[in-house]
Amino acid sequence: MIFLALLLFVGGLAAWRAKKHLGFPMSERLGIIHLIAWVAAAVCAVVSMAVVVSPGMAGVMLLFGKVQDEALPSGLHFINPFATVVEMEVRTRNYTMSNITDEGQKKGDDSIAVITSDGLTVKLDCTIFYSLQMAMVSKIYRDIGPDVEDKILRSEIRASLRDAAANLTATDLYTLKRQSFVDNVTKTLKASFESRGITMEQVLLRNVILPDQITKAINDKIAADQDAQKMIFVLQKEKQEAERKRIEAEGQATAQKIVSQSLTPQILEYQRIQALRYVGEKGNLIITNGGATPMIQIPAKK
Repeated sequence: MIFLALLLFVGGLAAWRAKKHLGFPMSERLGIIHLIAWVAAAVCAVVSMAVVVSPGMAGVMLLFGKVQDEALPSGLHFINPFATVVEMEVRTRNYTMSNITDEGQKKGDDSIAVITSDGLTVKLDCTIFYSLQMAMVSKIYRDIGPDVEDKILRSEIRASLRDAAANLTATDLYTLKRQSFVDNVTKTLKASFESRGITMEQVLLRNVILPDQITKAINDKIAADQDAQKMIFVLQKEKQEAERKRIEAEGQATAQKIVSQSLTPQILEYQRIQALRYVGEKGNLIITNGGATPMIQIPAKK
């Protein structure tokens, strides 16, 4: 664009100088042409100096092959018309390395194989969230280039995961010490990235793929633990049921003891008389002979 502006300016200057040697009406036409050429040159010059940096991006300015120290934030800027601007993304991005095809940035199995302290090879699926620091974008472009992921992230992620896994067994990595492993990797990557102008925001250990024999052993142990918990529950339930029955039996025995102690001969005789009276009120014939068992004659229904 700046070269077009120069060309228009030179053309306008040539028309301006030529009109002095020509008469009317050619001189007037050349005067109009040179004005139009200069206005167009001015517009092209202004346009060549204006640059818009997209949202979430930073503009790295290059002037004759030299990277300028200060990056441009998003928005409209007026710069040296001979400079060019390369955009670098500064918003949060994620980078995934996975064994599942088409899940990460690389096709195929891109998981990280690590060797644990017990000599087993374990595959890890990992995702990190990171961003480029605005103040360091120009330095990153000058020292590393725009391809930060392939040149820095991949190698640093692999190295940190392998170093951290070397201190753990495969079982610990899969179960008990998984979070401490992630914390260790996060600390290592933060320190490594910070010196390069990259902010490491979060590490996600998405999957731990153990050898088949270890997976089977862990599943068997989990199943055994569940069976043991189930047996403990059954034993507790049986114990509670036995305790309930004991308490119920003691209550019945206590009640029977109280009843037996309260059944004196006088009470029994009184209850017998009350029963006979009730039967007699129903129209039944009662024959008694002293204290013998009474005979009850029930009339037939008509």
